[in-house]
Amino acid sequence: MSTTTAPAHFPPARPNHAFTRRPKSKLGQFFWRRRMWFESTFVLSMLEPWEKILLLTTFALLFFLVFSGILKYMPHHLVVMRRRAMYYLWGQEGDERLLWQWLGLGAGENASAAAAVIGTLGLHKEL
Repeated sequence: MSTTTAPAHFPPARPNHAFTRRPKSKLGQFFWRRRMWFESTFVLSMLEPWEKILLLTTFALLFFLVFSGILKYMPHHLVVMRRRAMYYLWGQEGDERLLWQWLGLGAGENASAAAAVIGTLGLHKEL
């Protein structure tokens, strides 16, 4: 019968998972928890480092394109939607005074408030 003995010193485990250990500082723990939450939610822990970089770069680029598109085209689209809403409500492309009057801001004591709101928002009838 032969007996096997375990070596006194084992080599370090591979791959090295030192990044999964909890840091000692409070700030380090805060960011470590956020990182672990993000990686486990989107299953990034299953990817190799180059795959993580590719995936996160793609998402960042798509986010930038969508966000810049919203900032660039949303104001014009809101104007178009306002015109369509006025047409659907009154059956014609009407004067904005109809909208303010319908909201109760266009007549009587609120007329000056409506004028101030219109002036502040830069709303005017386009020719």
